[in-house]
Amino acid sequence: MKTIGKLELVLDKQDAYLVCDLIRSRFHLEPVVFERPNQRLVVIAVFLDSMAQACVLARKIPSDWPIRFSRPLPCREEEWTTFWRHHFHVRDIGSRFRTVPVWEKPPDRKRINLRIDPGLSFGTGDHFTTRFCLEALEQAWASFKPRSMLDAGTGSGILAIAAVKLGVKRVAAFDNDPVCIKMAKRNAVLNRIGPDRIRFYEANILERGWGQRPADLVCANILAGILMQASAPLWQASQKRLVLTGIREFEGDSVAETFVALGAREVARDGDGEWCGIVLERRTPGNKKTA
Repeated sequence: MKTIGKLELVLDKQDAYLVCDLIRSRFHLEPVVFERPNQRLVVIAVFLDSMAQACVLARKIPSDWPIRFSRPLPCREEEWTTFWRHHFHVRDIGSRFRTVPVWEKPPDRKRINLRIDPGLSFGTGDHFTTRFCLEALEQAWASFKPRSMLDAGTGSGILAIAAVKLGVKRVAAFDNDPVCIKMAKRNAVLNRIGPDRIRFYEANILERGWGQRPADLVCANILAGILMQASAPLWQASQKRLVLTGIREFEGDSVAETFVALGAREVARDGDGEWCGIVLERRTPGNKKTA
């Protein structure tokens, strides 16, 4: 059995939800919470491909996060596999999509089944930000049938895969984490989508050269601060509609105002009390406001 890396974070139970969301949004990794009844402290574990990566992540955790202490540890691959099999199950999203873990069988073909091996990447459909993007993708398809899509911060590749299954002809997706790109390609194969249908590539949105040809639809599930720093190229890449998430509720207005200043029109916003997502369109007479 392969040995991988694990970073354990010990913190107060009341801070677990916040820290888990920070890990998801900043590092595109899925944390695991371990707690015992009647205990004030919990352990958050983050699994990585190697012990070296666990050590690197430990150094990247900001000192102002409410964490008592952290430690990188080696662990067996079966440890995180067991977790996913216990917690990740078939889930319906929107009116057309269904996420299906690779170890379960799709119950039927009444929905578009998205087969996902979560691996160590982020994007199973369980988190609000991923669900928001899938629902926004579905709404975009119903509204104007985008012929192209760019997925910025692809994680598990779930949005790019969903776009192809809807019928989007040209799809590109990138992430700054090579582990995510590896898992996204694997998930595409699980869904019988060949490399000619989605171009997955590694890139940093804050550096030049990540942009492809402009796309009808651009989805970006990235931290709010980074979205605002990359606002100009993101907006330039969006020919018709731009979907933004990875935004905390209190940051929503600032993000929207940044893009409105570039000429965008906000047409939809939703949130779960902690995170929110925003849909923007170009100011053209043909655009119609979506719910």
